[in-house]
Amino acid sequence: MPWLFRLPWFRRFDGYSAHWTILLRSRALLDDEQLVAHELCHVWQMQRHPVRMPLSYLRVGYSDNPYEAEARRMSERMRDLEAQS
Repeated sequence: MPWLFRLPWFRRFDGYSAHWTILLRSRALLDDEQLVAHELCHVWQMQRHPVRMPLSYLRVGYSDNPYEAEARRMSERMRDLEAQS
């Protein structure tokens, strides 16, 4: 959905999760396993906490958000797994 990522709020992202959907800036990003792992983590979080998780971004913001930190850790784990293989 390249058009979405032209909107001001989305410009800084390469991927975005919306409950059961992962949106990517381009099809080429499907090969970015770290990004996909990060967004899959958000899908899982929203399935477990469908109201609390999205509202947390209003409450604590983006950079200090515990859900975002968890997704970053998942992405780092994927990076480590890729380095091992």
